[in-house]
Amino acid sequence: MRDLTDPRMKDKTIYPLPVLLWQAILIFLLKMEARRQITWLLRPDSAAVLSHLAALTRLNLSELSTIACDDTVDNLLSRLSVEELQKIPQKMVRSLIRNRVLDHGRLLDTWYMVAIDATGLFSRHQPHCPHCLVKTSSSGEVLYYHNVLEAKFVTRDGLALSIGSEPIENEGCDGMEMGAERYKQDCELKAFKRLAPRIKAMFPQLRICLLCDSLYAAATIMDICKQYGWAFCISFKEGSIPSVYEEFKSLLPLQPENAKVGENDTVRQDISWANDIEYRQHRLNVSRCVETSKKNGVQKRFVFITTISTTAATVGSIINDAGRQRWKIENQGFNAQKNGGYNLEHIYSENENAAKCFYICLQIAHIINQLIEHGSLIKHAAKKFGSIKNLTRCLLEAIRSIVMLPADIEALFAQPFQIRLNSS
Repeated sequence: MRDLTDPRMKDKTIYPLPVLLWQAILIFLLKMEARRQITWLLRPDSAAVLSHLAALTRLNLSELSTIACDDTVDNLLSRLSVEELQKIPQKMVRSLIRNRVLDHGRLLDTWYMVAIDATGLFSRHQPHCPHCLVKTSSSGEVLYYHNVLEAKFVTRDGLALSIGSEPIENEGCDGMEMGAERYKQDCELKAFKRLAPRIKAMFPQLRICLLCDSLYAAATIMDICKQYGWAFCISFKEGSIPSVYEEFKSLLPLQPENAKVGENDTVRQDISWANDIEYRQHRLNVSRCVETSKKNGVQKRFVFITTISTTAATVGSIINDAGRQRWKIENQGFNAQKNGGYNLEHIYSENENAAKCFYICLQIAHIINQLIEHGSLIKHAAKKFGSIKNLTRCLLEAIRSIVMLPADIEALFAQPFQIRLNSS
């Protein structure tokens, strides 16, 4: 946070930038669900809250006099650099990777899995800003909305950590004047082309495998992956690349050795694959899994295309540990942020820059909370508080009521300790 450029006039500032930024993060960390809760829940009897902010920012408690209101926080974020703030969650994940905390999440002990997908943030019948996306219903009703493209580091045990966000928004147009029918709007694939170079710049040496839905089964996306040395595992539908699908079906009867059966107590998986299918200077491996429930006989069918070497030894991991893990960005990512107390679809600011900054603060808080929830200490806390929701409530009350002095901080770290992620 100290690397962020403070856009305010130094002689007219009362609150240090790290303090205001932590106030924004606490909205999501404590799942308060609205910006105004800063004023209603943190400002009254603020001595305890100030002591925790001093500990978080490593500032002297004497430098902090009061908690800023939510409008002050909004005013800062309206002028803060989105690009600089975005580097904070990226640096958090990079630190975890360098400390080998996330080694258990690698595919085939090699590839770090990054799921890519877009989600809706909010919509309304009046423009939020000049960059709103626009769609018109068959009845003529106009809706203005905002989407965002996310890249999240995912693991099979449920982590979904943001490493990049890119707004999907229109440029240089007045939302009141443009029509969805005649204006070529921004889209998910365009946003990916803007996001990919930033991910590569932040993680230049990381061996990444992208997990994507069938929308990304396109030569332009494959070209980017090849340029950056990334692997990919993309959900594949027959209509995505018809020529590849037809060749895959024609090769299966000719390669009976490229088949295996996997099963456990609940399901049976019939897996088949074909390798080295050419598509526009790319050589693709296609794998298919038909999963049958042993309980009711219901079948599910999955098909993926990948650049990872597909053999009898690797195909199970490609399907189950890579392709099907893309849903982590939907469930542990977007669904948790929309329905798990973060209130992702709430408009935290009418200012477009501040709204983007609040979104990034949400991602920072979600990373911290996931590390808490997956940490080894949670086993004891869950028994004491009953649930993660209750733990968050108690954490809010502790921050509001318990003064944390420097001596208390020193006592906490007097003895060395280690918190491990529960990767079981």
